[in-house]
Amino acid sequence: MNKKSLHVYIVDDEQKVRDSLSKFFSLHGFKVNTYADAASYLNELDQDETGCLISDIDMEDMNGLQLQEYLNEINSIRPTIFITGHANVDIAVKAMKLGAVDFIEKPFDPDELVIKVTAAIERFSEKMSILSCYNLLTQKEIEVFDHVVRGDKNRSIAEKLFISIPTVEAHRSKVMKKMRAKSLPELVKMSVLLIHGV
Repeated sequence: MNKKSLHVYIVDDEQKVRDSLSKFFSLHGFKVNTYADAASYLNELDQDETGCLISDIDMEDMNGLQLQEYLNEINSIRPTIFITGHANVDIAVKAMKLGAVDFIEKPFDPDELVIKVTAAIERFSEKMSILSCYNLLTQKEIEVFDHVVRGDKNRSIAEKLFISIPTVEAHRSKVMKKMRAKSLPELVKMSVLLIHGV
């Protein structure tokens, strides 16, 4: 993936951290936007812009976890990596439950952060590609898809959906074609990514 097309959004109330990360990511070819607080980030939030959010957790007014909760409410699907200087297990668990793709304690290796951000955006892009294919499926094809990735055989699917085995085979063929899956294991991998995200 070309880093020049990648975008990072940094939310941290420490200017030194913002400036340091901004300079570092810019040197690595990323487009960078920085914000001193969650409200500033939300005021400029553009759902059509992809990229990765890097957010501090310990901030005044709205902390990083509260920011993520709100982003979940408005269905913002940009991947989030949390950074914090005061980590504990409870906070880390809550961050991951809210959908964060990673949780990093300060101080950290900026090179490692670049790797994590790049991986998060790549997984996000892959998920969006799979989702666009999934949205082409009819309701019956979705039902067949769900049974196929659970390992159900054609006869079992036919009985559960009250359709004939040839009809199951036809739907199954269309699912593989629309999802651009070359094998059943690949289709299962796609289903996992759709469920668990980035």
